[in-house]
Amino acid sequence: MCSGACARLKASGGERPLRRVVAWLAAFSLAAAGCGGPPPPRLLLLISVDTLRADELGVYGSSRGLTPNLDEFAAGANVFTLAYAASSFTLPSVAGLLTGRYPEELGIWNNESGLPDSVPTLATELGSRGWRTGGVVGNWVLRRESGVARGFDRFDDRFPEKEAVRGWPERSAEATTDAAIESVEGCTQIPSTRCFVWVHYQDPHGPYDPPGDARERLLPAERRAEDGTRSLSVGEDHRGEGVIPRYQFLQDRHEVAWYRAGYRAEIQYVDQQIGRLLETVESAGLGDRAVIVFTADHGESLGENGVWFAHGSRLGDEQVRVPLLVRIPGRGPSRRDDPVTLVDLMPSLLALLEGLPLDSRGLGRDLFGPGAERGASTPYFATLGADEVERVGIIANGFKFVATKQGGVYAGRLYEVGDEEVELSAAAPQVAADLRARLGALRAGLERSAETRPQLDSEDRERLRQLGYLDE
Repeated sequence: MCSGACARLKASGGERPLRRVVAWLAAFSLAAAGCGGPPPPRLLLLISVDTLRADELGVYGSSRGLTPNLDEFAAGANVFTLAYAASSFTLPSVAGLLTGRYPEELGIWNNESGLPDSVPTLATELGSRGWRTGGVVGNWVLRRESGVARGFDRFDDRFPEKEAVRGWPERSAEATTDAAIESVEGCTQIPSTRCFVWVHYQDPHGPYDPPGDARERLLPAERRAEDGTRSLSVGEDHRGEGVIPRYQFLQDRHEVAWYRAGYRAEIQYVDQQIGRLLETVESAGLGDRAVIVFTADHGESLGENGVWFAHGSRLGDEQVRVPLLVRIPGRGPSRRDDPVTLVDLMPSLLALLEGLPLDSRGLGRDLFGPGAERGASTPYFATLGADEVERVGIIANGFKFVATKQGGVYAGRLYEVGDEEVELSAAAPQVAADLRARLGALRAGLERSAETRPQLDSEDRERLRQLGYLDE
């Protein structure tokens, strides 16, 4: 029984702020193996995938059968149906994921700057509390010079392969999984060790070049789609506005169906590799001792609003709504419809694993504490695309408001969450005005607390520009 510890906890409740008591309760419940609860987690596995739309997974409604391993994992997890990235670019989104701070607060709009040294990360916080930490990344944008490696005892950013069009350094999903398995197995060899391992997959980021014949097997179904046989010309940049982005163009192919089939074949491929990683966790006997989080940095446009096979310049759901699946030992599966942001994850995991109270400087909320499902985050997202146009957005009270800076002012569009077919500003002007004001207040606060960010050196910046990642 745990009456003594529970009694002490209860007795101290009046002397501590409520938030600290709730955080202590969360940590206490995880550590309460002697009270009949599950043993405390000794592995935190964070899996992020590049350029993965939520609606491509079966658990989010897709009938294509591309993700059997993730769908099986989701059956035992908390499934967040309204999860949003903080940006449609990789580095700002991942920075928010790892720090619990919005990219604008970090001074990061796109992929050309780095994570400020002064900002704590999930790795630095866990590492300072005795966790061993390892990172494995497949996207060159997330190499150690970007700042995301800070706090990791071992950070594997080897890129032995080249992408098919630009010669971009990358690592395939198979090679990434090999390195991730090595990291998990190496870190958890000592039974008393607690380990945090982050794995970021590059696939299905373009150019879509899946292995094997998966594209050809998916192609007939894609050609049966309404616009599947449509052909597009090739653009001179990477925005995909009415054209195939230059960096996506392969084998002199212009057919929409061919590129969609390639994207989905890459999703199928990365699902297979993630299945291999999850099986390693289970076979190592860590299944009931591992907190596993799966998400994506952003999505991809597949023709929505005339944007083809691109991301980074828009904030539609196809680019900023992401999958979020979380499995916590001792907790059953659930389906959560409360809006959340990836910025919530870092403080939530620290509260769950270490009982740390939420950082008063951050805007993330605790997703796993008592009654969390009855709350709602206020997802905020921002991007500065190749057209140098600022786009910012917010979700609140069942609505999504996206503003685009034009001529020094922000023109806004209002939608109901989950339905971007009908613009509602004229029908609901007060809602639009309220969200505009709320967005403005939020941005002002973020700008006041913005950190000074390190800039890329001229060589790295020029390399990014030549490879197309600054105007993607």
